[in-house]
Parts: sequence; C-alpha cells; structure tokens
Amino acid sequence: MFNEIKFGEYVDTGKLVEKINLPDFLKVYINHRPPFGNTLSGIQQSFDVLGYTNAQGKKAIRREDFLRLLQTKGEHMTKEEMLEGFAMLFGLTPEGWKSEPAASAFRGTEISLEEELPDEITAEIFATDILGLTVSEDVS
Repeated sequence: MFNEIKFGEYVDTGKLVEKINLPDFLKVYINHRPPFGNTLSGIQQSFDVLGYTNAQGKKAIRREDFLRLLQTKGEHMTKEEMLEGFAMLFGLTPEGWKSEPAASAFRGTEISLEEELPDEITAEIFATDILGLTVSEDVS
C-alpha cells in the first residue's frame, strides 16, 4: 500500500508522494482490504482505546470527538478535506442529493455532519454505516 501511494504519481511527475488526502486514502484502503472481509473485532480495538462505554454497554465515540480526532490526530486534515471525504462516503453531490460518489465534485460542498452522523459512533456504525464495509464475524 505504501509503495502504491509513494510511487502513484512518479511516472507522470517524477516525484514521490509524501502526503495523501482522505479520499485517496479511502480508495487505497478499500482496494487493499483483507480478502475475507474486515472483522469487527479489529475495528473494535480502536474504539476500545478511543471511546467510552455508552448506555448500551458498547464502546462509542461522540460525533464531535470523532470529527476532532480526524482533524487533529495523525496526518493533518482540513475541514474541507474532511467534508469532501464524508460527501464521497455518503454519496452526496454538490447539490446535496444522494448519488453515486464522484471524487472531484465535492469541493466546497457543505454537508451537515449533524444530519449524516449519529451523536454516538460505535465500531459497527463506523464500519457499516459510515465506511460502507461488509464486516464478518471473527472466526476462531
């Protein structure tokens, strides 16, 4: 995955890629996900570290904390980049209509994350509702 990113534009520009934005990361991640699907326990481990135990006894992250973490931890992401990534994930056009994602069409799109994201995000909600992944149960 690192080599695909690093050398992704080398033929065209002669330069190595040192940074990646959320939409490009999501494309690479989706293309390189495990062949037998993602397991919820793998995603759950992150929520165990980052989240709190909600009223249903599940680990969750509050929407505002989730959005803050996306913008402040790891590689820096601007609010515009974050909104563009979510617009792609939710299949929103610049006009706000649900549609098939088109990566370059979302610049400047204002989507309401309060409408699109729940107040609490669990590992299952993150994996299935936000990323749109099919998650399998762990096989022991």
